[in-house]
Amino acid sequence: MGSSSSSYAPKTIYLDVDGKVQKVVFSRHCSPCDIKELLCSSSNIPRNTAIMVVDPEGALVSIDPTMPTNSPNSLYKVIPLSTGQLGEKEDMFQNVLSQVAEQFSRAFRINELKTEVTNRLAMLEKRVELEGLKVVEIEKCKNDLKKLRDEMTSRGGGRVNCPCKYNFSDDGKKLTPRRDVPSYPKYTLSQETIEALKKPTFDVWHWEHNEMLSCLEYMYHDLGLVKEFNMNPITLKRWLLAIQENYRSNPFHNFRHCFCVSQMMYGMIHLCNLQEKLTLTDMGILMTAAVCHDLDHPGYNNTYQINARTELAVRYNDISPWRTTTVLWPSRYSLCPSATYLPTLSLRPLSRSDRPSSP
Repeated sequence: MGSSSSSYAPKTIYLDVDGKVQKVVFSRHCSPCDIKELLCSSSNIPRNTAIMVVDPEGALVSIDPTMPTNSPNSLYKVIPLSTGQLGEKEDMFQNVLSQVAEQFSRAFRINELKTEVTNRLAMLEKRVELEGLKVVEIEKCKNDLKKLRDEMTSRGGGRVNCPCKYNFSDDGKKLTPRRDVPSYPKYTLSQETIEALKKPTFDVWHWEHNEMLSCLEYMYHDLGLVKEFNMNPITLKRWLLAIQENYRSNPFHNFRHCFCVSQMMYGMIHLCNLQEKLTLTDMGILMTAAVCHDLDHPGYNNTYQINARTELAVRYNDISPWRTTTVLWPSRYSLCPSATYLPTLSLRPLSRSDRPSSP
């Protein structure tokens, strides 16, 4: 019991503070930092000041709970360290910190550089892979085009073009009207359909071909074109059937697209009261242009025609080859005895001089 209680007894030391005896008591369980702060407070020295403790003979005394006790006749003295000593320690500490920071900086830069190099290598590998795929695809397309050209050349006697139903090489050849064209089932238009047909909001997606043909026929009658040009109604039917037959089953440029454009033109005529501003000849040209504007469209645009150097592109000198061909279609039908009501047009292939000058 005695030894146990003595191990927990506080420790007492005596200090010489400006010629006076200062008693300091602390527990054996205090940390060196706590004892150091206590000594600074007892000696009127600012806290966190670097200090050292010396005995009467000038020997250094360790500052920790195990420091030896003394008596009032043998006083310890607390001495703050000089600025020079502190400066040397601080310089050394700062030097160590700088070296550590430099080492950390180098380590982090290496990691960043490694990450950046890895990312760039991955990007380069991906680009090389994509470029390789592009080269393969280009070669494949070239081979496919070569095969297609060879096949078309063998079939068409040297003609390089997308297969159209008629050959335009013979400019003087007239088209022979068909006499065996079957009549399409007659569709009687209701008054509701007639009124809706005159509006640009007309829905063109719910009509069969025979119904669209009946609607187109009605447009020509309603605008007075049949009476004005003394058209034979049977001839008009055959002409519309020939138009339908020469629109291909393309995803977009098909007969329904023809009907959509023609109905929009018919609706705009009524919406804008163009009957009061245009002649019947003008309206006949507008309606016929809308009906015929994409006849025999192969499904390829002008850019494809020009890049593929097709017959149409060469013939029309790369100036809207497909659109120029479309313009010539109505004039070819107008030469048919079954379509003499169409106005005779003086058309010629366009040249570069016909292009509008750039502003």
